[in-house]
Amino acid sequence: MLTKMKVRWWKRIWNRCEACFLEQNSILWPHLSRTINLLVIVNVSLFFLTGAVTRQGYYFPLIALCLLAAANFLILLPLGLQARLPFYSLVMILCLLAAWFLGASILYWLKHGGP
Repeated sequence: MLTKMKVRWWKRIWNRCEACFLEQNSILWPHLSRTINLLVIVNVSLFFLTGAVTRQGYYFPLIALCLLAAANFLILLPLGLQARLPFYSLVMILCLLAAWFLGASILYWLKHGGP
């Protein structure tokens, strides 16, 4: 009995999230795309233009750029999945991982003296 209640509760929340996503689909995708572009600009300007990657052999910015490229590539592919919440969640997770690598890179950069 308790597991059925948990499943129903989870399913109800998931259905609400999907309905909300379908209503705001046209707003969420452009914001995510702009966020990806902003993260790429910050990543390149902080680490590649200063030479931190080539001089110190630090590869987290490269990993972050690869994750952002994969997320942007998934957005641009005409798969027909852009109206699905799990696809949006996958792209959002890639962006969050890239942001984590960028944050770790910034902390490393600040700890080891910057440019």
